[in-house]
Amino acid sequence: MVEITGPVRVRFAPSPTGFLHIGGVRTALFNWLFARHYGGQFILRLEDTDEKRFVQDAADDIMASMRWVGMNWDEGPDVGGPHAPYVQSERKALGIYQGPADALVASGHAYKCFVTPEGEEAMRAAWAAKGERPERFRFRGPERDWTPAQTAEAEANGRPFTIRLKVPLDGATSFSDLVRGGDQITIANADLYDLVLLKTSGMPTYHLAHLVDDHLMGVTHVIRGEEWVPSAPYHIMLYQAFGWHMPTFAHVPNILRQDGKGKLSKRKDDVSTNRFWERGYLSQAMFNYLALQGWSYDDKTEIMSRDEIVARFTIDRVQASPARWNPDKLKDMNGIYIRSLPTAEVAKLLMPYMVKAGMVADPPRAEDLSYLTQLTPLVHERLEELQQAAEMLAFFFADLPAYEPKLLIQKQMDAARTADVLRAAHAALNSIEVWATDTLEAQLRDLVGRMAVKPGQIFGSIRVAVSGRTVAPPLFETLAALGRERSMARIAAAAIALE
Repeated sequence: MVEITGPVRVRFAPSPTGFLHIGGVRTALFNWLFARHYGGQFILRLEDTDEKRFVQDAADDIMASMRWVGMNWDEGPDVGGPHAPYVQSERKALGIYQGPADALVASGHAYKCFVTPEGEEAMRAAWAAKGERPERFRFRGPERDWTPAQTAEAEANGRPFTIRLKVPLDGATSFSDLVRGGDQITIANADLYDLVLLKTSGMPTYHLAHLVDDHLMGVTHVIRGEEWVPSAPYHIMLYQAFGWHMPTFAHVPNILRQDGKGKLSKRKDDVSTNRFWERGYLSQAMFNYLALQGWSYDDKTEIMSRDEIVARFTIDRVQASPARWNPDKLKDMNGIYIRSLPTAEVAKLLMPYMVKAGMVADPPRAEDLSYLTQLTPLVHERLEELQQAAEMLAFFFADLPAYEPKLLIQKQMDAARTADVLRAAHAALNSIEVWATDTLEAQLRDLVGRMAVKPGQIFGSIRVAVSGRTVAPPLFETLAALGRERSMARIAAAAIALE
């Protein structure tokens, strides 16, 4: 186990190029847990240097999604901090990246490259024409070996240029990774290329901007997805070129799709964080589940509170092997958390879904909440997503469509016999003075004995009669909640449908 000593400073730096992927939230959560466990700071920084993919309002979605899961940040775009601004386009406007880029050129660690995109394609084609494998092409700009006079002449002629890192042609670059127990990862420099640090527009790429910002913001640990492992050698070279203290790296595992075939994908999978709160996942359930995507406390403990996870989270328990997304497991965990809440609280959480379904007024009235609170115990134990309640309780708020006779008829029964049973049930229930769960149950169970039918035969038919479905909340509680008038009318209508 690698010893971690504070104070620690970590950051989550998403690109506002669309909705926040749930995998990104997991990486943010690991950073947040690391900071909270070791009593450090968690920074949110928006890396919007990709102008072509920038999406308006994506930043708001990112912050809303993170807050919903239960993360706050000590410094960030909306809360400020000693290293503001925390949006890279705003930092670029202040000239924060140009100076470091120029310094790299001056020290010989980078160079101005005048090769156009078309020129680079020509270089690739020439490489392939020699019989070389295309995927083995490594860009090396001819300007690496230019004299200062040649560079100055090209620049004076107005030729656009990028600034590229001048990667050594031989040797290797190594770095340690906390997730791999501090083991070193080594990559041959010959397998690297001269990557762009500053675009022709003057906008920095991720590789330069994030590194400058991490240095200026005092980031001590860079915890990010393992897809950045191949890029880490470039970042090591940059730290060495600048002569800056290097943070400790921890590359956390990817989250695979449920079938294990590839990473979770925005294109293929329903992984937008906002979709989960729309469907009725509790933030505490999502927090708990995401913490277990690549980390575990032991081989048996799964349900943990936020405080317990913060107290138990250590980076040595983060696995190097990929996690696997399991929506069924998440749904099951959400159900556990829903069942742990008081009925009155669940009813309040359900109300927006009832409003959205048009079942209650918008805004809901006090009597709407009172009735929903009465109904909630009927579905509380069955809910895995809060949105399910609207469909489960729909028959309490709307008239039933025409009956399907085959649904009303139970096993070893026919239409005539079922109609007789329903009429007898109607008569028996009509005699009840107090319409309550216990009296309804007593009367119907007495009817079962008197008609010599099985409980399932009569109860099943009544269930379909009053709810329109074969699977519904407990029958006696359903009748009590529906009330005498609606229950009797529906039973009578079902008997007529069978005649």
